Amino acid sequence: MNRTDPSGTGAQNLHLAILIVITAIAFIANIAGIYFGVSLLTPLFFYIPIIIAAYWFPRRGVIFAVVVGIIQVLLIYSASYPDLPQLTYAVSTASFYILVAVAVVISSLSGDLKEKEARYREIFDRSETGIFLAQNEAGGLLIEEANPRGSEILGSLPEDLAGRPLAEFWKDESGRISFLQALVKSGFVPPFESSIVSSGGGRIPVLISASRLPANKLVITLTDISERKRAEEEIQKINLHLSTINHIISQGSESSSVQELVEKCLEYTRNFLEAEYGGAKIPVSNPSAPPRLFHSGDLDILREIEESGSEESSSWRRAIDEGESFVFSAAAIGESAHSGIVIPVPRSDGRTGVIFFACRSPRTYSTEEKKILESIAKETGTAVSKLQLSEDLVDANRKANLYLDIMMHDINNANLASLWYGDLLTEMVEGESKDLASRVIDGIHKSSEVIRSLETIRRIEEKEGELVEIDLDKVIRQEIAHLPDADIRFTESGVRVCADDLLGVVFSNLIGNSVRYGGRGVSVNIHVERSGDDEVTVSVEDTGPGIPDSVKEVIFTRFRQNGTSGGGKGLGLYIVKTLIDRYGGRIIVEDRNTERPHEGVAFRFSLRTYC
Repeated sequence: MNRTDPSGTGAQNLHLAILIVITAIAFIANIAGIYFGVSLLTPLFFYIPIIIAAYWFPRRGVIFAVVVGIIQVLLIYSASYPDLPQLTYAVSTASFYILVAVAVVISSLSGDLKEKEARYREIFDRSETGIFLAQNEAGGLLIEEANPRGSEILGSLPEDLAGRPLAEFWKDESGRISFLQALVKSGFVPPFESSIVSSGGGRIPVLISASRLPANKLVITLTDISERKRAEEEIQKINLHLSTINHIISQGSESSSVQELVEKCLEYTRNFLEAEYGGAKIPVSNPSAPPRLFHSGDLDILREIEESGSEESSSWRRAIDEGESFVFSAAAIGESAHSGIVIPVPRSDGRTGVIFFACRSPRTYSTEEKKILESIAKETGTAVSKLQLSEDLVDANRKANLYLDIMMHDINNANLASLWYGDLLTEMVEGESKDLASRVIDGIHKSSEVIRSLETIRRIEEKEGELVEIDLDKVIRQEIAHLPDADIRFTESGVRVCADDLLGVVFSNLIGNSVRYGGRGVSVNIHVERSGDDEVTVSVEDTGPGIPDSVKEVIFTRFRQNGTSGGGKGLGLYIVKTLIDRYGGRIIVEDRNTERPHEGVAFRFSLRTYC
């Protein structure tokens, strides 16, 4: 415990109380000695409280001794004046009080200093930070003392460092200049990064800080941050690895073709490796077809490697042909290539491609670089597989459309010829034969209708154009014009709706179904009414036999018509609903007269009036 600062107010008060009691006893004894004629001995009692006060309260002990001495002299003076020997003895005794107090205080403070020195020496010697005491001379910073950790950082014994300039180890001149400027300006240098060269020649990253001391001295601290730097480098490597993978993944999602993807990946990886040439050999979907070759950078390097007859050249070509790993780091192949690497590109179908790079300068490939290249190859292989599947799907769709076009063209030609012969046949025969010929013609018309429906569906699937505002009255009039003999009633509304050039198919199917299946004398009524600020409702009603409720629920399903299913039937209403959905509307089917369901059907659908 530090005697100058007793632990706790209670202990301090106790010491003060004891001192007061002892001092009071000494004063009483001294006064008694004066009156009983033994004043030569009783002043000695004051040494006890003086020593205790100087020990417990070093900063006030001397003052206490002075006060006690003055009081002692005054007491002797008042009792013995004009006895000169008595006064001389009293003054001498008071002086000794002060000397004793000073001696006790010095002893107490010396003990405290030794304790603190031992404590600070323990910190100095055992600190994990290098600590240096230095002298700031005109010639630079001279080391006076270093703790064991500081000596370890500099690679020398503590006794060998004394008197050596710090610049011998601290080669960072700009760092030293900034250090001295900050020291002169504020007397303190906050920690900053630099590097120290040890006696063994190794460069050690450190944090340096300093504080100015009296007599042109300073204390310098060096903290070895090698482990932190290594951790930061590992984090940077991991971040680089992840960013590389993310880049390849993003290229895979952004690229529209295998060629675009591979060329971007080669360019990115070539820049990453600082390689003058990069290439790739990627198998195509057809196993019997040769793989595709891609190049980026200086092709002269590749030609020199291919034309060289060295062992490294043979290993290089074999690795590319067989999809194996290969590295040459410091061997010249041809006149330009001095290092290169081949990395397999695994694919989901089990076949393997490769990516390969070559540099004009010799270089090695670190373990981390190889891991990154393997990740690039893996992600490239995955992305290539997906793009090839996509390209194969597009190609298959293109072929399917080609075959469908050919088939529809040939069927339409055959139908036209059959209709011509059918019409000719109906003019040549009578009775039951004529009826059979009419049925044949109806079948051909249905076949042509199926072909038209298929063509419409394909147009819907392929159409990617934006919707535009269209004159609804004009579309309806055009479709009515195709049925001049039908009883169709329509009042123009002057409305424009959001649709495309397939809107007429909606009315063609709905009006055509009413005329075709409504029976003799059927009447069709079309009317348009606004159902909101940005929407209209269109109704197509007829006076035919109506549609059963059970059929209404499935009537918009493909190949459904009048409650029966069969190939080539019922595509029309499926197309109608598909188009209405495309335009952002809704369509329902209900009885024209809810109380008399057999008196016609009504199709009602909504259309937006703006796009």
